[in-house]
Amino acid sequence: MTATQPKWVGWVVGLVALVLLGGGIWFAHSRGWLASAYHRLHQQISKGGPSDQGGMDMNMPGMEMDSMQMGEPGKPSEVPDHAEVTIPGEVQQRIGVTVGKVEEAPLRMSVRTVGIVQPNETRIAKVHLRTEGWIHQLFVDYTGKKVEKGDPLLSIYSPQFLTTQQELLNARQGSAAGSDSLVSMARKRLELWGVPAEEIAQLEKTGKPQTYLTLRSPIAGTVLAKNVFEGQYVTAQAELYEVADLSTVWVQGKVYEYELPHVALGQPATVTMPAVPGKALQGKVVFVQPTVQEPARTTQVRVELPNADGTLKPGMFAQVVIQHAMGKGLLVPAAAVMRTGERDIAYRVAGPGKFLPVPIKISQLQFEAPQGKEGGRFQVLEGLKAGEEVVTSANFLIDSESRLRLGGGMAGMDMGGMKGMKGMDNKKGGMKSMEGMDHSKMKH
Repeated sequence: MTATQPKWVGWVVGLVALVLLGGGIWFAHSRGWLASAYHRLHQQISKGGPSDQGGMDMNMPGMEMDSMQMGEPGKPSEVPDHAEVTIPGEVQQRIGVTVGKVEEAPLRMSVRTVGIVQPNETRIAKVHLRTEGWIHQLFVDYTGKKVEKGDPLLSIYSPQFLTTQQELLNARQGSAAGSDSLVSMARKRLELWGVPAEEIAQLEKTGKPQTYLTLRSPIAGTVLAKNVFEGQYVTAQAELYEVADLSTVWVQGKVYEYELPHVALGQPATVTMPAVPGKALQGKVVFVQPTVQEPARTTQVRVELPNADGTLKPGMFAQVVIQHAMGKGLLVPAAAVMRTGERDIAYRVAGPGKFLPVPIKISQLQFEAPQGKEGGRFQVLEGLKAGEEVVTSANFLIDSESRLRLGGGMAGMDMGGMKGMKGMDNKKGGMKSMEGMDHSKMKH
């Protein structure tokens, strides 16, 4: 009894076969071995497809085998094994030829990442008592409440607070030497506990100590955390509230190690969020982590955004685009570049219906398209000039045609010479006059 083979084994075998097949096709194209197949595809596209006889339909109206000048050798080019190609306008439309323009434009590199909105850490206050006692009353009794600087948060009953107030009053009434020093020390202790100066002045004026000490907010903002309840006994170690000023927020994202040369402090960044559809928020990079996280090879980047209306809330998801301006340069559409491994090629429009392969040298970085246009761009270092037009689609078909033209079409077949053959009976499919050969008996 044989063991059942796991299902994943079949998937792995299929995936390996698919990779090998794709690699073989690309290698065959780069070597020009698929030129004949591309040529037949050209003919089928331009003339409506194969005939019912399994070959070319010799009876199609307007069928001319030299419509693309297949039998004429092309003009050699600077690219080895490639020639200039001439394709009529009608055929260009059928195979989907489009062109783009080489142009001088700003070089803009964009680094894209995602991040989470977080409070600005420089505008967060952790509220603690500087003494100890029992919570008497909560003025801010829920998370999310907005407060102004100086607003009361809670009041406590603290024996130490009462004792210090009485020490201040007693020192003011004493006449012994050093009483001024005692007054100053008692007043300073109350100030360090957060008692406002006007309350201390009121104490000295009335001579009546307050029973409860009021704790106030050190900043204006939103209460993000509340950790107290009425009647609770608290000490100086306990964190009672967390208050954050959300008028500005941070978006924390991560970029890969190879993107770091294009990220710097002060760079502009555009942030979009699902919670704010149709709106692009403008911020800037305020922090780049000085270390790289080894497992993922990423570095944390922080973008600061204004948030005066409170629309942005901590925890929101955001998409970040950091722009890096790199001056000006010559840009070519990325779709126009054919990268064979040995060289980079583009097909320049040399005239009406004429396409000339030219070797080019490009930068390794891909830049954004000029404003109002789509698609990536490569910077051209050599081979093209501003204003020239290049092919941006159907490149592979034109490339195979270019290889064929250099050798005068498919080996052993003069496509243009077929028009002069005598005795060809297109309608009956006989073709019997070619040196006695009866083509009607050929199996297709």
